[in-house]
Amino acid sequence: MHPNGRDGIGPLMSSPRSIDLVQDAASDCSVVASLCAGVARAERGHDQMLQDKLHPFDKHLGKPIPSANGKYIVRLNFNGCWRKVVIDDRLPVSSTHRLLHVTDRRNSALLWPALLEKAYLKVRGGYDFPGSNSCSDLWTFTGWVPEQVFLQETDTIPDKLWKRIYTAFIYGDVLVTVGTGKMSTRQERELGLEGQHSYVVLDMKETDHDRLLLIKNPWVEGKGWKGPRPPAAPIMDSSTSSRGSKNSLEACHRDSVPTLEKPHPTTFWIGLEQVIQHFESLYLNWNPGLFHYRQDIHFDWSIESQKTPGNCIVHHPQFAFLSKKAGPVWFLLSRHFRDAPSDAKEESDTFNDGTVRSNSQMNTPGEPPKGYMSIYVCNGHGERLYIKDTYLESSDYVSTPQCLLRWDADADSNYTVVIDQEDLPPSAYSFSLFAFSNSPMALEPAVLKYPIQKIEKGAWTRQSAGGNTSSPKYFENPQYTLEVKERSSLTILLTSSGHEHPFHIKLALGHGKRIYRLQSRDVLADSGNHRVGAASAEIKDLQPGLYTIICSTFEAGQTGDFTLRIDSSNEVKLKQIPRDGAGLKSMKLTPACFGPNMHKIAAPLLPQRLASYTIVARFLKATSPRSVDHGMLARSPLRFSVEQGRGPERKFLIASERGEYADSATVRSESVHIDPAIVHRGDLWLVLDRLSGPGGPVEEWYDLEIFTDMPDACSIGVWRDWSD
Repeated sequence: MHPNGRDGIGPLMSSPRSIDLVQDAASDCSVVASLCAGVARAERGHDQMLQDKLHPFDKHLGKPIPSANGKYIVRLNFNGCWRKVVIDDRLPVSSTHRLLHVTDRRNSALLWPALLEKAYLKVRGGYDFPGSNSCSDLWTFTGWVPEQVFLQETDTIPDKLWKRIYTAFIYGDVLVTVGTGKMSTRQERELGLEGQHSYVVLDMKETDHDRLLLIKNPWVEGKGWKGPRPPAAPIMDSSTSSRGSKNSLEACHRDSVPTLEKPHPTTFWIGLEQVIQHFESLYLNWNPGLFHYRQDIHFDWSIESQKTPGNCIVHHPQFAFLSKKAGPVWFLLSRHFRDAPSDAKEESDTFNDGTVRSNSQMNTPGEPPKGYMSIYVCNGHGERLYIKDTYLESSDYVSTPQCLLRWDADADSNYTVVIDQEDLPPSAYSFSLFAFSNSPMALEPAVLKYPIQKIEKGAWTRQSAGGNTSSPKYFENPQYTLEVKERSSLTILLTSSGHEHPFHIKLALGHGKRIYRLQSRDVLADSGNHRVGAASAEIKDLQPGLYTIICSTFEAGQTGDFTLRIDSSNEVKLKQIPRDGAGLKSMKLTPACFGPNMHKIAAPLLPQRLASYTIVARFLKATSPRSVDHGMLARSPLRFSVEQGRGPERKFLIASERGEYADSATVRSESVHIDPAIVHRGDLWLVLDRLSGPGGPVEEWYDLEIFTDMPDACSIGVWRDWSD
């Protein structure tokens, strides 16, 4: 910057005239709009809120003063607290007439706005500014609470919105800026608006028929509004400037009047309905002095994968919140900025455009994914939660560095506040969470409900992904032994980040062994509906003993890795149960077929050596001469046994399901030892017995498999019709 200014006047720290800040060649429209908002508030008769951030500062004069050594200190609210930013008085100069810093159009020698801009751009990486939004910028300049209102959302109610901000604007308790979204060249030309650009609201007025905003385009060469304009005459009578320093805004009001030279001035009055229709966002910054109490908490969050396991929030930052009285509470989440490493593949702040997540929104191919964050309030009693299932209130998912949730708390109720994200690039992040309230409150990290943790890694493979309870392969799903040594309460959590299909968990009375048959009275807890990403079940006052956990997929054959986690009040043991036949020798028999009129078939069994025998029968199919393949619907109740001899004197060595008929697709026996020496007492037979043919003569096929602990333990003959 020229030492004596381009007009020959030295740098000044104050101006006797109204300040008209504009942006020229730099791409920091949101920063300039923010500075304009702070200046306009002072010119409406309220106290200064920007100049006192610059030092040296003369408290008696109420304004900054030039530094003797050219060094200035700027106080900025950055990365969770107020910080000291040191700058010098040098400003960038271009080789043309264009200015690279903010300037006062009425007094080009005014220095302090350019110094504030320089300090802010220093902490944001320099004058090659990637862009921001004005409520984030004002949060840094002033510490006023930022809120972004998405005007295109269906729940935006103009009357309610106006009432919420108009009175606060009159009293100087809110700063208002607006921003446009993407616009075509034709839209820009016809409307007189810049696409993806920040504007400042200088004034507001309300009449019997109109709700109007005085908006300024801070770009020195910007377009002016070409849409409907209100009558100019009554504007000054009811504008908010009449409460304070009316003359300070007179220049702005004059600038808004169209002339022959400027038929579409860049400062213009516009109706609220037009703002909602043609602007994308309304940016609000609220005076934190509206709240009597504030609590801050700072934390780190390392995001290891861009794929999150569904609704699982077990690793998300969570906080306990208690309010002494009922009333409004505001939670503000602020993501800290950081320097990107020189070899980084992605910029650290690519997700900073101020968009709100849409269910239909997709990233452009080749474009870095936008990261979104949100705040949830849950009725979690201040304890850490596992699943994002039910919640009391939540904010939008936004890509901006700040996220606000406005909420009404009940008195003396403990809540759990959960921080959520979607598509944040894997990295280590730092955040600050601020709570604002008018009653005493407490904000602290949420506590673990159960302090002891056990984790087992597992997988659904082609052999073990058995599907849900209606599947004949259900009991082939991975199962675990849970050993409880003393009365405990616990939560079971099943997660899978790479499994895109729903899954389920059950805790059952299974004596810690693999379950092959399950009745509803045996189920102690389950996860309810099948869920994608994460499923959990909780049980309290579980008695000491051995239990079985089943981790099932919704459809058979849906493979993927998973993690099983147990959080308990007391020490427990968790161990995977070997799959059916693991460590045993398998012998598959020729499929057994019941003819249409057969009810019992058998095959001779000749033991060759002493061995342990476990037999499994699986239903294959059913056919009928009168219809097409019945599939699973034609299954008859079945039982099987290993018998010695025939007739009423026969002896049962093995019996499936304790000798009862089983109406399930898989029927099995317990393990029994058989000695070959027993054969001298009579022949052994493997007998299959179905209760009745379903609906007439039906042919049914079964697959049988014998598991033994010794190789070549026996031989099996041919199936035949059988009668006792």
